[in-house]
Amino acid sequence: MMVEPPEPPPDVTGMPSPLQRLMRTIGRLMPASTDGSNPAAVRMFQRMDALRDVLTAGPIRRAAQRLRGRPAWPVTSGAYVIGDPTGPVAICTLTSNDLMQPLSTLPGVAIAGRVYVPNLGIEKIIRNVTANPCIRFLLLCGRESAVFHPGQALQCLFANGVDTERRIIGAVGHLPLLQNISAARIDAFRHQVELVDATGQTDPAVIAAQVAGLLARNPGPFAAALAAADAGAPANGGAEVRFVPIRPGGQRAPLVYDPKGFFVISLDRAARQIVLRHYRRDNTPAHEMRGHAAEAMLLGLLREDLVSQMSHAGYLGGELAKAEAALRLGLQYEQDQPLRRTGD
Repeated sequence: MMVEPPEPPPDVTGMPSPLQRLMRTIGRLMPASTDGSNPAAVRMFQRMDALRDVLTAGPIRRAAQRLRGRPAWPVTSGAYVIGDPTGPVAICTLTSNDLMQPLSTLPGVAIAGRVYVPNLGIEKIIRNVTANPCIRFLLLCGRESAVFHPGQALQCLFANGVDTERRIIGAVGHLPLLQNISAARIDAFRHQVELVDATGQTDPAVIAAQVAGLLARNPGPFAAALAAADAGAPANGGAEVRFVPIRPGGQRAPLVYDPKGFFVISLDRAARQIVLRHYRRDNTPAHEMRGHAAEAMLLGLLREDLVSQMSHAGYLGGELAKAEAALRLGLQYEQDQPLRRTGD
């Protein structure tokens, strides 16, 4: 249950959709491996999502909940609406965003969220579900993605499990690899919840009746959920997610070196917008973009093929994230400078 690139609408003109153009741009910046998958692109989206988690005060909210003695759940960010955390039903609406809010209010629903991709999105579902032993059912509903097939991947995960590389056996979507989740946690997830497949169902009344039936046969909290995930040796032989430590720092090419040009970022406080202006290498104006969300604006630049260097894309992502934080929190923003409180 996460935020991913939007599902592309059918294009009757035969022209490439925005998502197709975005994926082609990413393909040029981060070429796919010989088997056609693109783990580098998946890692990029994972890092952007981790940054989003910080911006939306996820860690701060969870720390405050712990101080008040309340459960710090959910444990990862995403596109979801929290209902009753003690409820036994988690609902995955696949690509149907409009179902999340109404379904989250149903009795017995702990959380309702969407998922678009069969890797990072499913990893988030596993983390949030196994962190709440009250959840005993995962109800699939809504429209399936014709591009990524996350619903089919979830069905295969419960039916077949994963192979030694933690690839979902039988999944047909792009890179159905759960590389950031241990095999033990995946196994705990499959034992904790029962998958109820209503893929394609978008009628809230029908779904509500299904939820009521699940609530009536709630078996109670799954006491072995976290124990099962922590008992066995993780698939990577160490901690659940192991990283090789590297030091920060390095050199970034000057912005004007990018043949696509450079960008100036500012805030329009009155309109509550981030303003990003693109200049060509000869300093002549080229494009202007206005928005509220750093991720959407960066993806727009990649979609329009306005960035040709990975270091430049990373710099822009960081600056746009700072600008979004300043806009949300009322901080002073100046490009290439630390955020400051008003009056400092």
